[in-house]
Amino acid sequence: MPGVHEFSIAEALATQVLTYAPAEARLRGVEIRVGPLRGLDPEALQMAWEAVTFGTSMAGVVLEVEQLPWSITCSDCGREWTSPVPFVSCICGNQAPSPVGTDELDLLAVTVDETTDEDET
Repeated sequence: MPGVHEFSIAEALATQVLTYAPAEARLRGVEIRVGPLRGLDPEALQMAWEAVTFGTSMAGVVLEVEQLPWSITCSDCGREWTSPVPFVSCICGNQAPSPVGTDELDLLAVTVDETTDEDET
């Protein structure tokens, strides 16, 4: 079940999409990139998006979420890698390598089908 956080993000995203999409265009998709510090659950965000757009001109618009991974650095051996979760052990045995993440939420693309005079007949 989506939380208040995901609903507020979905509402703000829908507002941004409507701001940038041409008024006469038919919306098809929205693509965003989310940093791990945002703490968004992609599945909950999908549900919130569907709820926010239900019954609107944006109903059925596909939301694609690119979830960025954590960057992990081991202070013991210097190994660096990425992980979808921040709390992992290093293969050298270090139980507390350092996770680093970003908090961006970027609207990358809005996909539209432009209508033509032929479409309206």
